[in-house]
Amino acid sequence: MPILENPRLEAFAQAGAKGALLDDAYEAAGYVLARGHSSRLAKRPEVADRLAELRAEFTAAEDISPRAFILALLRVAKAAEEAKTPTSVREARLALVDAAKLRNALDESHRADRRNLTIDL
Repeated sequence: MPILENPRLEAFAQAGAKGALLDDAYEAAGYVLARGHSSRLAKRPEVADRLAELRAEFTAAEDISPRAFILALLRVAKAAEEAKTPTSVREARLALVDAAKLRNALDESHRADRRNLTIDL
């Protein structure tokens, strides 16, 4: 499916496919948020098709999402913490620090995407 002709619809689809909540994607695309509008827009056939296509592209492009990687680090930290040896406690602490750094980087990336989306319009 080609890029949607309406730039606001395309911006909504792009933001939604990148993982933004529908309401956030709706506002980022320049719409004024009102109850239910974002979900109705996402159900429009051309928008739903574009969202599905973009999500498939993004999924194929990533071997593992940053969120999944952060969750894996947190599982490692929990398992290491339960072992209660000095080495495992150190590993747990390092895994938690790494998870926090990745989470901050992910949040900053999302903020930058929102700023760029708003600027592009």
